[in-house]
Amino acid sequence: MNVQPKLFAACLLCISTLAVASEADINQAIASAKAQYQANELLPAAAQLDYAAALIRQEKAEQVKNYFPPAPAGWKAEPSDVTTASIFGSMFSVTHRYYNNTQSVYVNITLESPMALQSFHMMLSNPSVLTLAGGRLIKVQGMQAIQKIDNNQFELKFRTKNGAVITLEGDPEVQSTILALANALDTSQL
Repeated sequence: MNVQPKLFAACLLCISTLAVASEADINQAIASAKAQYQANELLPAAAQLDYAAALIRQEKAEQVKNYFPPAPAGWKAEPSDVTTASIFGSMFSVTHRYYNNTQSVYVNITLESPMALQSFHMMLSNPSVLTLAGGRLIKVQGMQAIQKIDNNQFELKFRTKNGAVITLEGDPEVQSTILALANALDTSQL
C-alpha cells in the first residue's frame, strides 16, 4: 500500500476545506450583518462587516504571497510573513526575505495603509525633504521610486498604480539584486 498518494489526497482535501471554510465564514458574516442591520442592531452589524472585511484582507494577503519573484541565482527565499493591523484604518503587509550566505534582502508590500501612502507622497512632493533624508528619485517599472542609503542600509521604496507601497531593504553591496527584485515583482495585481 502506497501511503503517499493517500496523504497527498488528504492534504488537498484539507486545503480545499480551508478555502471553502473561509468563503463560508465571509458569507456567513455578511448574512449576519444584513440580518442585524435589518433588526436595527447597528453595532453588531458593523462588527460582522468588520469581521468579513478582515477575512477578505487575509485572503488577499495570501494571494499577495504569489506576487514575489523567485529567488535570484545564488539566493534562497523564506516563506512570506503576513502582518495585519487596524490602527488608523485597516492595513496589511506581506514581507518576503531573500538571502544568501552573507546577505539578506527584505521585500515588504503594504496595502491599504493611509499612513504609508501619506509619508511616501510627502517625500515625492517635497524634493527638499527627500534630499535632506538622503534620497534620490529613480524609476522602477515606470513608477517613481525613492532610493537612499542610511546607516549602511540601502532602501528602495515605490508606490504601485493601485496604491500598494513596496519597500526593499538590504546592504548597499546588494543594490543590484534589490533593483532586480523590484523590477521582477508582479505589481499588476496589487
